[in-house]
Amino acid sequence: MFNLADNIQSQPKSLALTLEYQSGKGAAALKDAAELLRSGKKVVITGMGASLFASIPLQYHLTSQGIDTVAIEAGELLHYLEPAWKDAVVLMVSRSGESVEIAKLLEKMKGKVPIIGVSNEPESLLSRSADVSLQIASLQDQIVAIQTYTGTVLTLHMLGAQVDGTFASAIDEVQQLLPTFASLVRQNMDSLTEWDSFLTPHASLYLLARGSSLASAYEGALLFHEVAKKAAVAMPVASFRHGPVEVVDPSFRGFVFAPQDVTSGLNLALADDLVRFGGLVRVVGPGSEASQKLQWCSVPSVPASLAPMFEIVPLQAAAYRLAELNGIEPGSFRYAPQVAVNEASF
Repeated sequence: MFNLADNIQSQPKSLALTLEYQSGKGAAALKDAAELLRSGKKVVITGMGASLFASIPLQYHLTSQGIDTVAIEAGELLHYLEPAWKDAVVLMVSRSGESVEIAKLLEKMKGKVPIIGVSNEPESLLSRSADVSLQIASLQDQIVAIQTYTGTVLTLHMLGAQVDGTFASAIDEVQQLLPTFASLVRQNMDSLTEWDSFLTPHASLYLLARGSSLASAYEGALLFHEVAKKAAVAMPVASFRHGPVEVVDPSFRGFVFAPQDVTSGLNLALADDLVRFGGLVRVVGPGSEASQKLQWCSVPSVPASLAPMFEIVPLQAAAYRLAELNGIEPGSFRYAPQVAVNEASF
């Protein structure tokens, strides 16, 4: 029987399996992929939904290493942006390795550009077709991407560490952080009812971030759509300041992601403003005593490319609880298939 809570609570075990694989059997493929990424003139990362969002931290990390990198949704790359992948190393990310857009891109690209495939299915089309195939090696999700999402973030974090030469220390760091992650999951799932006053009555939900944490904003919004059937808007903090802030009123509910990076002060300043304008806000990041009037969803301070693995946990719990409050079986799909194999119909 489908139980989304089981997938959320199994993430610590799943991540331990992913780390074991990436530091063992999967290490050689990670090294080969890193060499490809360093060798190209540019890198194009592509995927759909959670797979694309999990790739955002790697885009930022590779760019910080001087590698020209862009992340493009696979549907847009397929139909409108074909010139973008010419002369590029292409990194395709797909949980199933069978999504229709990925399949069509493989048909176009195979033999023309180097392709790195990232999938959780060793026998998938993507795994079989890629020049270098990386396995996520996480536990399987029943419907919504939960374990496979955090597993993808971790896998791509380890790939980034291979690129910048910090692979060994990254293994040690993640091993030390896994107990903290397990505690975070447990604490959030044990305190679901604490979301009730924030999520009800019906309210507008905005998820606002910068940098690698945009992965958390976009994936969090996807979770509210998929798990709770609730509309949610993900947006960069700077864009929200340029007009959309006019939506704020007492029904506004905002998640502001504030990892400890160069723009954390700007993000917290926005959170302060949203509260001043009458909205309710939860800040997701390492807890701070600098702003007592803000309410925090505390997560540990970790490297930027790893932060989304932790930041998404409170959003998983919030989406799960909102589904319960609305009388919906959390994560059950009404229309969308788990794997989209047709671009024109459901």
